[in-house]
Parts: sequence; C-alpha cells; structure tokens
Amino acid sequence: MSLNKLSETIIAHRKNKKWTQGETAKYAGISLNTYRRIEDGFIEEVGITKVEEVLDLFGLEISVREKGRPLTLEELQSGQTY
Repeated sequence: MSLNKLSETIIAHRKNKKWTQGETAKYAGISLNTYRRIEDGFIEEVGITKVEEVLDLFGLEISVREKGRPLTLEELQSGQTY
C-alpha cells in the first residue's frame, strides 16, 4: 500500500465515523498537527507509532507483503484492493 493510499484509507474511516480531524487526533492521543500530516500524506515524517495509534482507532493494522504479489483469495474476499 502506498502512503497516499494509507492516508486515503484513514480519511475515509474518519469521515465514515463523522469525526473531525481534531476529534480523531484527540481520540488517538496525538496532536492535531501530527494528525493533519498523516492525512496529508506526510506519514514518512511522522513516527510509525503515531500512525499505528490512528489505525488502531479505526480497527486497522499495518501488514507487510511482497511488493507486486497478487492478492490471495482471502484478501480478495475481505474486499482488499491493494
């Protein structure tokens, strides 16, 4: 997953919950400025722990897989597209 796709996923989950950026930052225990950087795609400038805190808030996690590998049947069935 690209950093842009990661930030798009986070934005979609925040909007689905109808939370503001400020509310999301507060719930994740991070500053609003840090949260905005995550949404703006500057994730590489933010510590991975802070990104994980935001993902955890939405019940998401980071996983690593071989680049370019086709999705598995399980990934396809779960609706994963990346």
